[in-house]
Amino acid sequence: MGGLGKTTIAQKVFNERDIENHFDRRIWVSVSQTFTVEQIMRSILRNLGDASVGDDRGELLRKINQYLLGKRYLIVMDDVWSKDTAWWRRICTGLPKGKESSIIITTRILEVVQKMGGQEAKIHFPKFLSKDDSWLLFRNIAFAGTGGKCPNSEIQVVGKEIVAKCKGLPLAIKAVGGMMLYKPPRLREWQKTAERFREELAERDDSVMASLQLSYDELPPYLKSCFLSFSLYPEDCVITKEQLVHWWIGEGFAPLRNGRSSIEAGEDCFSGLSNRCLVEVVDKTYKQNN
Repeated sequence: MGGLGKTTIAQKVFNERDIENHFDRRIWVSVSQTFTVEQIMRSILRNLGDASVGDDRGELLRKINQYLLGKRYLIVMDDVWSKDTAWWRRICTGLPKGKESSIIITTRILEVVQKMGGQEAKIHFPKFLSKDDSWLLFRNIAFAGTGGKCPNSEIQVVGKEIVAKCKGLPLAIKAVGGMMLYKPPRLREWQKTAERFREELAERDDSVMASLQLSYDELPPYLKSCFLSFSLYPEDCVITKEQLVHWWIGEGFAPLRNGRSSIEAGEDCFSGLSNRCLVEVVDKTYKQNN
């Protein structure tokens, strides 16, 4: 199911220093629910530094083979949904074999990874977090300002009630924890949030969607404007933080307070969304801070 941490685990592996040193080429492809084989091929080539505008399918495949020939490569196909894997078989014909190369697939559907050639022994099923690990994750986010220490036992009781409703799903815990990070440590404030969370869960019975909806509802108006600007981009589009910050500044979304520069205000907007898990940071090392 969504929110268990499949993509997060794959990102950890992908960005590990030993992995970076082991492979000559590392390629990350976000596979949306609506895609074409040409889009996937172009995404692979963009990872390899080739824009490939206007090339037909055969030429795209030839270029992929050319770039990877003789190289040890890692390809991550993230969030695959389609049970018709003919597109994958087509791409596989162009991938050089050997050289200890690897492919990681993340999906919610077991049949998909089986059809794509995943070996049973190598299929990993992320599990729900335990009660203790759920609370640890939550408090490290919600009480980040105090090093993960809860201010008092009363808030801890309410916090644990909120965490229990996340049912061990890391994304739900991170989203609601990021929201509580911006709440004052007052019991009544926390109780009101816990009540709203209960109401959201009663309507949708999905802790991930309920936590994200609550997180959005709690946003100040200027952050809602920043968040809604993402609707102009296609699904799974990677956008640099620099581009977002300058856009929000130009639109007047980033409020200027306390003598801050416009860039600082825009950066605060980005942090406000990413801390609440409403923006997925895919690469913290890229020179333009994706």
